[in-house]
Amino acid sequence: MSKKKVLGCLLTGAVVTTAVTATVMKNKAKKTTYKAESIDPITPREMGFYEKYVKRAIDVTCATGAIVVFSPIYLGVAALVRTKLGSPVLFTQDRPGLVGPDGKETVFKMYKFRSMTDERDENGDLLPDEVRLTKFGKWLRNTSLDELPEAFNILNGTMSVIGPRPQLVRDMVFMSKEQRMRHTAKPGLSGLAQVNGRNAISWEDKMNWDLKYIKKVTFKEDLKIIFDTVKKAFIKQEGITQDDMATAEDLGDYLLRTEKVDQAEYECQQRKAKMILDKETKRTDLVNDLVSIIMPSYNAEKYITAAIRSIQNQTYENWELIIVDDCSSDNTIQIIESINDSRIRLYKNEKNSGAAISRNKALREAKGRWIAFLDSDDVWVKEKLEKQLSFMRKNDYAFTYTDYRIQLNGKWLPYINTAPNYVNKKKMYDYCYFSTITVMYDQTKVGLIQIAVI
Repeated sequence: MSKKKVLGCLLTGAVVTTAVTATVMKNKAKKTTYKAESIDPITPREMGFYEKYVKRAIDVTCATGAIVVFSPIYLGVAALVRTKLGSPVLFTQDRPGLVGPDGKETVFKMYKFRSMTDERDENGDLLPDEVRLTKFGKWLRNTSLDELPEAFNILNGTMSVIGPRPQLVRDMVFMSKEQRMRHTAKPGLSGLAQVNGRNAISWEDKMNWDLKYIKKVTFKEDLKIIFDTVKKAFIKQEGITQDDMATAEDLGDYLLRTEKVDQAEYECQQRKAKMILDKETKRTDLVNDLVSIIMPSYNAEKYITAAIRSIQNQTYENWELIIVDDCSSDNTIQIIESINDSRIRLYKNEKNSGAAISRNKALREAKGRWIAFLDSDDVWVKEKLEKQLSFMRKNDYAFTYTDYRIQLNGKWLPYINTAPNYVNKKKMYDYCYFSTITVMYDQTKVGLIQIAVI
């Protein structure tokens, strides 16, 4: 066989092996990726021919070449990490990836070489990043060698060589819909933001560079970014750290520090991030048969005893009542505290914030799979929870609401407040077609709901 034929066979074999390996890794990655269901959808962007058909082939070729050529470096760094920091050698973290056809981000596992210890305090909590980041870890980050395992993310299709840098899930939840458009391109090992300041620029500038990139994704632009990355990240080592911080500041922390979000919004979005990272429908901390009843209270001393008694008299007894008092100035708190029932939990707002914020706080504390609402001046008939929950289970419904009647001075009023048989999402947001106190939903399917503050 001639040398040309041998070389051709070797090249063909290499291409086939690479393609098979990439396919196997892609199928494996699908098992660990999941959808960020609780986040509002955005409008997917139409990709061009290069981005849709050519870019992936280049990614696989580059990733395979890097793994083969730099395999001695991979092995050397892995040995150093094992010696200096111990096991595990790899650090994995869930990051938001490409937006799907439904407009919601997928979340994938990103691989890096470990650069921190796992030192913890007396309560078992991890120590601050600056304490756990060793001299070796700083060197690893400054040389960007900790990023090498991301080549396997490129090979399995969750990342690209060039694209918007994947941020944290707890950053994504603070992004506006316009900023989340960066996720309509596959996240990259490097991108425009990385060659224009990296961590040394503001969050707004990072987002703007990413949005500029997705306007026109071309081979020429990707090639230019690759050369700029080598020059700035590996040679000049520009923008590795942010103001000498161990790690870059989270978007949420930045927005809170600059007073662009308040504490309530900050806590709400952090809880949403946790829900996403818990894979939402697979949460293990929710009690399957428990109904969490949400009750805001404010100066309700005349009515709250009757409201609570109507819950205690329910034929369905597996419930918890979460009351958030909004700075009552009467005897509401004293009345609640006088009721001896371990199923009742009381929280108090530091300042008067309104019913919506009070409900949202209670929702973040709910432990039950099922969520129901009752105002502090309303009551339920004793079969309410039992009948509604039975109906939902029988029909496999995730969200229900009902008609209701009003009783005045012990007498039923002659009319019934009715709601439509079906309400879509837009109508539900545009107008309150049903009473909150009739709602029940399954939060393993619906996720964490946070009520709009008007």
